[in-house]
Amino acid sequence: MLEEMSVEELMQQEIEQLKDSQAIANMVNSTAINVRQMEQGSLLISGENHQVVIYQSQLEQHLPTPPQPETKLGANPYKGLLAFQEEDCDRFFGRESQVQALWEQLRDRYQQDNQPRFLPVYGPSGSGKSSLVRGGLIPQLVRQPLPVWESAPIAVLVPGAHPLEALAAVLARIATDDPIPVAKSEEFLQVLQQEGEGEGLQERFTGLRKIAALLPNIHQSPLLVLVDQFEEIYTLCASEQEREAFLGNLLHAACDGSKQVGVVVTFRSDFLRELQRHPQFYRLFSEQGYLVSPLLPEELRRAIAKPAELAGHPLPEAVIDRLLLEMEGQENALPLLQFALTRIWEGLEAGVEAHETLEQIGGVGGALAGEARRLYETLEERDRILARRIFLGLVQLGEGTEDTRRRVAVSELISTPEEHQRVEAIIHKFAAPGVRFLAVAADQDQRETVEVAHEALIRNWEQLQEWIEDCRAALRQKRKIERSAQDWEAVGKSKGYLLQGRPLRDAREFFKQCNGETALSELAVDFVEKSQRKRKQNLYTQIALIGIFPTLLTIVSIHFLIITATQILLARENCSPTPILKTLLSYMHRTGYKKNFDGLYLCGKNMSGINLSDSELEESVFKNAKLSRANFNKSILYSADFRNAELINAQFYKAILGNADFRDADLEGAVLKEAYLDNAKLHGAILNNAILQDVNLENTVGLQEDQLQQAILCNTILPEILGKLPNNFGDKDCDKLKHKSL
Repeated sequence: MLEEMSVEELMQQEIEQLKDSQAIANMVNSTAINVRQMEQGSLLISGENHQVVIYQSQLEQHLPTPPQPETKLGANPYKGLLAFQEEDCDRFFGRESQVQALWEQLRDRYQQDNQPRFLPVYGPSGSGKSSLVRGGLIPQLVRQPLPVWESAPIAVLVPGAHPLEALAAVLARIATDDPIPVAKSEEFLQVLQQEGEGEGLQERFTGLRKIAALLPNIHQSPLLVLVDQFEEIYTLCASEQEREAFLGNLLHAACDGSKQVGVVVTFRSDFLRELQRHPQFYRLFSEQGYLVSPLLPEELRRAIAKPAELAGHPLPEAVIDRLLLEMEGQENALPLLQFALTRIWEGLEAGVEAHETLEQIGGVGGALAGEARRLYETLEERDRILARRIFLGLVQLGEGTEDTRRRVAVSELISTPEEHQRVEAIIHKFAAPGVRFLAVAADQDQRETVEVAHEALIRNWEQLQEWIEDCRAALRQKRKIERSAQDWEAVGKSKGYLLQGRPLRDAREFFKQCNGETALSELAVDFVEKSQRKRKQNLYTQIALIGIFPTLLTIVSIHFLIITATQILLARENCSPTPILKTLLSYMHRTGYKKNFDGLYLCGKNMSGINLSDSELEESVFKNAKLSRANFNKSILYSADFRNAELINAQFYKAILGNADFRDADLEGAVLKEAYLDNAKLHGAILNNAILQDVNLENTVGLQEDQLQQAILCNTILPEILGKLPNNFGDKDCDKLKHKSL
């Protein structure tokens, strides 16, 4: 039989047998590819017979590089702290077998009909996840096209604080070939936010699949979505609703039978615990995930030696051996190694031998911290304070996990207008070519953003660790105030969102005491000052009322006697009945003297029918109180305590009830139309015949299904925004109430 086969057939058979072997992988990896930046901000990677176009949600900002004299060695072939990108594929070595394994896993996802086209790549910080995918896998898709592809658009995004917006922005760039497609981004965002009738994430959010189906040549060129730093959906995204919509869109598109969308994500393994909130994704990680393994000694040698060798200046074997020795036992230290190699190359350029540079920088572990300290110490004292604020602002404080990097708008790091230029100059100093401690980019709103280039800097720069520990409590308080300021800005700087009561007092004290490192942003300063101004205006109004009517001194005296009596009664923090208090409070409310009751304490009081509409009642206590027919319309009741209160037929139209506690309260017949119920506790609350229609209709966060699962519902009118619930959900506890009445 062999004699009958031609030489060509024998060769073809041998190739087929070796198709998936490392030998073929190495041959494929040697295929030349070209990388070209397009005018629209996209990146074209092309090979002999294939190409991919990469679109990013964030456009990298290239800082101006001062003119450099010609060098004898050429460009530095090492990356320092920065991850390898697609354009760095010609100097990405040591991971060939892992790249091939990833390629095969992605191929299998497309060829097997019963598996989602979802490939999670995870590992600890510093293990090289992003570099493996971006510097390895994506270029490999050009060298070795997937069988189902002719060409492919690749959407690359990092989730940030608003992952749906990032996804909408990159999809709009693909659809329009426009680097700033504002209108199309808004249109796509609405599609991604729409919920369907299904119960699970996969069934509820179908927007990504629908958008992808309309992209040009989608049948021949399926879309690949790459989500880098996937853990940001937990570290930066504060909205559970947006997080679920983002995950649901990815899952639905990856599972759709048309195979028009594939998804690859990189994820820090120390956040796997957070992923358990979404069991479908956790199962995908456990069944289909690729754990990035450490480089073997020979792979590490290749990663060290090959870039310098191809640049025409190979490193001495003794230096490579020492680097390998220093890497032993250092987990996930690849960024430190790359940084040391950049310094060695710079030394060679200056005529310093590689081994001498290695001694000077203190080896692999010493290079990073030493250079960061040196650069910091070149600053003037006043700029050192700003530098500390910048780096502290770029750290996401861990809650039971390691501190991580945090991407922020540059404007959030500036406290006064006079600091603008100095802050920009410091950022550029630490982000300059050859340093790259910071990475600068532009978000989907074209705001300049900045982040630490790699968490290795946070872990290994001892000065930064000391600053974090010294300021940890202050940083938490600062972030809390700045989040409130951002909420205020998001609602058009409405006066109703200004601080009052205890939060204002705390913010005012922090504002007085915070130093340069923890100074509030310009927006937060404006927020606190306007909150103080509003409080003063209220006081001046009260004083003016006395001045305008001097002839009514007797009436005013009586008025203040009533107020004083009311305040004395309110100061009694007990649950004993006080019949006159209701009348006194109604008088204060009706005369307009005081609507800001700041922590009103009515535990156990009988206040049936009281009118406290349009009042500011944040953190007030109504525990065990009788409040049937009470009017709280349009009142601010953040964190109010209504536990076990009687609230039959109470009115809460457009009330702000975020974090309010209604556990075991009786809300029969209560009206909560258009109320804000984000994080409100409803466990055991009776919502018999209550009206929740249009709750949170215009809010991005608010009432969630799990809150209603804990409440007792019967004849309850639910909001349209929760229309995905079963038709009989509003009557789920009628039998329980009937049994209780018997």
